[in-house]
Amino acid sequence: MFKKAAFLVLLVLPFVACDKNDDDQAQQNTPVSVGFLHSFYEDEVSVSSNTIQYTNGFGTSLSITRLRYLISQVSFTNQDGIKTIVKDYHLVDLSQDNSLTINDILLPPGAYNLKMRFGFTEATNTSSIYPDLNAASWNVPENLGGGYHYMQLEGRWLDPGDTPDEPYLYAYHTISAVQNPGPENTREDTSIEIDLGEITVTQGATQINVNMHIDQWFENPNLWDLSQP
Repeated sequence: MFKKAAFLVLLVLPFVACDKNDDDQAQQNTPVSVGFLHSFYEDEVSVSSNTIQYTNGFGTSLSITRLRYLISQVSFTNQDGIKTIVKDYHLVDLSQDNSLTINDILLPPGAYNLKMRFGFTEATNTSSIYPDLNAASWNVPENLGGGYHYMQLEGRWLDPGDTPDEPYLYAYHTISAVQNPGPENTREDTSIEIDLGEITVTQGATQINVNMHIDQWFENPNLWDLSQP
């Protein structure tokens, strides 16, 4: 089951590296990077772990053993309405440090609207066409509609009164919504366009951090009781 939830918050941290003001310098491209942070309420989540250390909105204690998700169509639109797609897609994996930042973005200084998409649109969600995602086992089985996952959030959880050495497993796997699973299936686009608002690119370098509030997957828009199927 896929649920649409607001889960990304934008933090813009500009670093001004110089104060030259000649026109030519101002028009030069400057490096921009987009980093992905993760939190569970006030706790930073930086590694996957079997340790049961978080409590969701329902009151269930749980761990996060895996978190991977796909971002696509990362774009910056300037004040003249010119849109630049800087990344077609990017797989974020909490266990892979090098996946937590999109680097090598070059833009002229100025104000931009930043957007990205959670998952693929149906037009780009074609089975087996992305070799790197195939190698990461990111495919959705054909009997579930094919294409690629949007997210895999997995871990362990405890019922109240259970001992820590007897946890249950949970897995939030988000994909396109599928009617009639099998060869004749029809898929519904359930990707989410995320508008992160206006950011300012400064001459020198700009770091943009996007924070996923993992706790919200368990309570927004629905409060989840992991003991219920």
